[in-house]
Amino acid sequence: MNVWSQKTLELVAIENYLDQLQRIYSHNEGEREVGDAVVESIRTLFNNRDEVALMNQLLELEKFPYKDSYIGFLRKDRTAIERNPETVRRICDRLYAMGIDNVISGFKQAKEANTRRGNQFGDWIRQSYRAVELDEFLASTTGIVTLKATELVAKDFCNRHLHVGITKRPDIVARSGDRFVIGEAKFLSAMGGNQGRAFDDGIKLATNSDGNAYKIFILDGVHWIERGSEQYKRIEHSTAAIFSVLLLNDF
Repeated sequence: MNVWSQKTLELVAIENYLDQLQRIYSHNEGEREVGDAVVESIRTLFNNRDEVALMNQLLELEKFPYKDSYIGFLRKDRTAIERNPETVRRICDRLYAMGIDNVISGFKQAKEANTRRGNQFGDWIRQSYRAVELDEFLASTTGIVTLKATELVAKDFCNRHLHVGITKRPDIVARSGDRFVIGEAKFLSAMGGNQGRAFDDGIKLATNSDGNAYKIFILDGVHWIERGSEQYKRIEHSTAAIFSVLLLNDF
């Protein structure tokens, strides 16, 4: 096991790990913001049973009030609403059965915590380290700086300059003196599904031996206490730098 993984195990077992973690990954139950005028418009269309207009209005929102396999298609092709009245009627009947208050609660529902974690990590990184444009990043020789760049520019830098051969931008691209560090950051609360795939992505980058950058997997959550799991064993038997965000500055 990598020394930084061992340090994380000690942190999780001995210290107030979760209390410290909340300073970075806060638990916020806030609703999605939808303007009052939009809500009232939806309420009126709902009460008037104006199905075509109601569907178009709801499809403008980030979240549809309930999960339905046909919504993705209708989002991409609004003309399909008028061509498929039976599908629209089925969906609207479900909405009417829910009642307007539940419809409003549905489209205002907060994002799942795991979908917010990336933004929280990014916010914390920007507060903790100076973010600079590519030219200054390349010229930097002292202190710690992070790369401020678009997805495409950051990925291109990692591949062309650092030669690491990745297909998407890492969560962190940093420089400390003459050393470059790239890594994925995940706070995971479950072992399988999308979170299992996120774990695989982090491990894949951390064990990438190509190029001239240090690769890290900044991992927090249940994996550090699931000692019998296959994923824990992958950490245990790996020499890759896998550790908590709470140790990033020390690293």
